[in-house]
Amino acid sequence: MRERNKAIAVFGSSEPLPGDALYEQARRVGSLLALSGYTVVSGGYGGVMEGASRGAREAGGHSIGVTTSVLGRGSGNPFLSEEQREPDLFLRTRRLIELSDAYIILRGKSGTLAELMFLWALNRGGLLPSTRIVLLGDFWEEILGSLTNLNMVESDQMGITRMAHTPEQAVEQIASFFR
Repeated sequence: MRERNKAIAVFGSSEPLPGDALYEQARRVGSLLALSGYTVVSGGYGGVMEGASRGAREAGGHSIGVTTSVLGRGSGNPFLSEEQREPDLFLRTRRLIELSDAYIILRGKSGTLAELMFLWALNRGGLLPSTRIVLLGDFWEEILGSLTNLNMVESDQMGITRMAHTPEQAVEQIASFFR
């Protein structure tokens, strides 16, 4: 039986449009992941999710989108190789996490922050002991600094979390987790 490719979830804002810096950064991440042999997993809609899916498909890779009807957005973006639909937001988040072997998190808002916190909570609870997280973007340093100073994140969770300033660094960090 052939082992499946490692799958990397890309989380981030649903707002950026093609041509926006954040969209293009996600597109580059998706492309680099696909070129490295990874499957790209996302929430399946627009913004960072679409950018990552588009980059993966343009590079000849596979892109899975996990969508839900409760968001009122209809079907996923046109760059998905595969769409998996869940009945609610909780199951959607669970499916995104279950499908993925590691996570790259770009700038987003409350949903993106919730996904990061949930990954840390699952790791802390022993439910995702080998979780691998890469935070892409300079702004994360301030957020992590504040969370650490406020004693809101443990050293174990910081130990599974890496920082990257460029898409290239993010994908290299992912590759280093699997070496």
